[in-house]
Amino acid sequence: MIIIKIILTTSDNNDLNAKVDKQFGRAPFFALLETDNLEISFLDNSAANASSGAGVMAAQQVVDEDPAAVIAGNFGPKAFSVLKAAGIKMYSYSGDTVRDAVKLYQDDSLKELLDPTNGAHAGLK
Repeated sequence: MIIIKIILTTSDNNDLNAKVDKQFGRAPFFALLETDNLEISFLDNSAANASSGAGVMAAQQVVDEDPAAVIAGNFGPKAFSVLKAAGIKMYSYSGDTVRDAVKLYQDDSLKELLDPTNGAHAGLK
């Protein structure tokens, strides 16, 4: 059995019902999920409150976890470049929970992104 690890940005760190966050670089948490058994764990996004460079720092944190794919609401151009250079596929998801996003991913219903979804600094609060 092939175990595929994916990462999703989340607004909370509860379980598979965690809300997928629309931001990549400033999302509070990353959900690490193994698609074969839906085992999930969470990491604090150390870049969420950075004064600048959150997208690149968050992308490097994700790269260090070596996932096959990342699902978030949006990706800015710098984070997109870092993830793309690492060979990590990116998918945009505008729905609700991790559980729903993973189901679409497993059904091959999410479209892989070929370009960033946002301009630079779009994630600033």
